[in-house]
Amino acid sequence: MARKKTFFVTIAVLALVVLLMMIVAGRSRSSAVPKPADTVLSADPVSSTESAEPSEAKDEPVSPSEPAEPSPAEPGRQDGERFEDIIILEGMEETVCYEHIQNNPLGFEMDYDYEKFVRHSEPDREIFVSCWDDPEDPENYLEVRYSPLDAEAAAAEIGEMLSNDYEIRRDDLFPLERAGICIRIAADEIRGGGYMPDHLQTVYIIPASDGCRVAAAHCATVESEGFLRRFRYMMNTFSAVTGQESIPIPGTWQTASVEYSDDGAMQPAYYVRFTDADILYGHLKDGQFVLDHFDKIVSFEETVFGGHSVQAQASNGAPYTYRTSESDENVLEYYETWREEDFPEAYRGGASLSRCG
Repeated sequence: MARKKTFFVTIAVLALVVLLMMIVAGRSRSSAVPKPADTVLSADPVSSTESAEPSEAKDEPVSPSEPAEPSPAEPGRQDGERFEDIIILEGMEETVCYEHIQNNPLGFEMDYDYEKFVRHSEPDREIFVSCWDDPEDPENYLEVRYSPLDAEAAAAEIGEMLSNDYEIRRDDLFPLERAGICIRIAADEIRGGGYMPDHLQTVYIIPASDGCRVAAAHCATVESEGFLRRFRYMMNTFSAVTGQESIPIPGTWQTASVEYSDDGAMQPAYYVRFTDADILYGHLKDGQFVLDHFDKIVSFEETVFGGHSVQAQASNGAPYTYRTSESDENVLEYYETWREEDFPEAYRGGASLSRCG
């Protein structure tokens, strides 16, 4: 009888032990963190980082909607003068170290980024080579030459040469901040092939009274986005030097008259900029100056009270004058004539300009 009782007690203890083991195991399974079902979909972290991070030479794509319109070279900088400026690349500000250069034999001045480009001077040209390139065999560089041909003849010659290998796009009214209107030829597609070449060229032909200046930007296609944008910033500081005095009217101006844009917003009829040879009329789109038309400057002189008087001619031949207001240096009064004696009757307040940037 005692043996039977002991047997049942043993069975009961074993059953209790088994039950406790089952409870503990169940709790362990319920508390374990399940493996996410999408783990197999995650990309290799090394591969994804490498593909997402751009290379050092092409980290600034050219975006037509970027609000970055490069600043022109400031008149009066000395040859060799170094300074810092802010540019916009991929919507981000970047501090750039510039050096101002004046090359009188070739007849131009400009600013170049001396941290990212190395300057090579030769009697018949200046070359600015990427600091990452082999200077003996560069791929990304800006080359500037003087040509005795007028801009149209030089553009025709260059276009014919490039057309042997490329499909070219020519813009005869391309605005540069400092030099004004130039001819730009873009060679970025293989002739008859419909695809991009290994190397691209963008050529700027800048007219001058003694011929023209030709600036050719060369870059490898795989690195073109960043380099083309940097070259554009440098070209916007370019100015042909022919011994004639530059017009010191910097900045952006706006007309007193206003109009409504397509989206119903009120804006000046025109935003206006001055170059050595032209008056540029345009509007702002996404913060960027977009050229509408330009008029040629006929003469420029300083007034007795330290202002400016600019005579220009519209495309229809009509003469007009901008003259600094005697009471406000940030206002250019508009007169629909060149004759000073007719100014009282020829003043047009709506066409007068005020400085806005």
